[in-house]
Amino acid sequence: MKKFSSFVALALLCTMFTACSNLKINRPAAEPSGTTADQTSGSTASGESGNNKNDTANIEALEEAMELQKYNAYVGLNNFMTGRLDQVLTDYFDKFGDEEQPVIDKNFSFTMLSISSGDAKALETQFGFADKAPAFPAIDPVVVRLKPAMNDLTAILSEAREYYKTKGYVDDHFAKGKEMHPKIVKAADAYYAVADEFLKAMAGMGAERKKESLKKFQENDEQIRYGALKFLVDAQALSAEMEEQGITAKNILDLDMEKFRAKYDPLVDDLKNLTQHAQDEKRLKKEKIESYTLNSYIEEAQKVKVAASDIIERVNKKREVDEFHLKNRFFTENQDGTPEKFEKTLRDAIQKYNRLK
Repeated sequence: MKKFSSFVALALLCTMFTACSNLKINRPAAEPSGTTADQTSGSTASGESGNNKNDTANIEALEEAMELQKYNAYVGLNNFMTGRLDQVLTDYFDKFGDEEQPVIDKNFSFTMLSISSGDAKALETQFGFADKAPAFPAIDPVVVRLKPAMNDLTAILSEAREYYKTKGYVDDHFAKGKEMHPKIVKAADAYYAVADEFLKAMAGMGAERKKESLKKFQENDEQIRYGALKFLVDAQALSAEMEEQGITAKNILDLDMEKFRAKYDPLVDDLKNLTQHAQDEKRLKKEKIESYTLNSYIEEAQKVKVAASDIIERVNKKREVDEFHLKNRFFTENQDGTPEKFEKTLRDAIQKYNRLK
């Protein structure tokens, strides 16, 4: 059974903070042409010259808003795929395996994770952007193919969720469970095949947006926003390094520490610089950032740094992760000094970043 790599998942989560950072430019909403607000002191008596300029500005603003709305819709789709849906699939296959027949423990007990009605409704909206302007040539066709694959998968997962929630296996001795399992395996394989293509395309677009946002923050002398975003970009680079080395909790002691430190040190500097800028009241006012949301983000950023430091300590002390804590992702995500915990803290930091005001 193929699963998303940890780096791909984080890359997709990071696309959300790029989109949100663009929104923070607070560009005025477009107004209908010909209103008093559209007029300028240099307009002609008829207002034609001013109106033409304002018409162009309004059209550009509308196009930008439409593009951002569509991008954020796709980001929401990405975050669901690498978030809740990935959790549901991982939890299910950890329990039953990914072979043709399910593995059922003698002392069976299972609470299957659900896909909420809110998620389902959001998916319907997000998929609806595939045929809306502006076109995303590298992504729209993939979304069209992704929709039926995901619909098939979520439908069978929801059916299984209801079956295990009501303990239907007690009534039929797992007959339906055994019938659904190969369908889930098949649907998941079909889904992963097209999902990977979508995720890679979105990761590429997200990388460009992050680059553009950092440039804008520097040009506007928004050092706090720049530092907050740069920390996440560098944290993602650290995650990518572990992914490239194939490092997980299972083989953490195989980590190439020299390469890890090369990506870790910039992260430490980022946090130090961000913390210093955050103490500048004048800069906070200039960038119109609320101190409590910034402090909340910095607290999460500190946890990311600590999670990376814990990895260094674990490797230096040659402490393997014990077999019990390798059983599932919940355990590995809550063990100090694991890539899984680092990724979890990074996801939490990204969520806090999105709330910066």
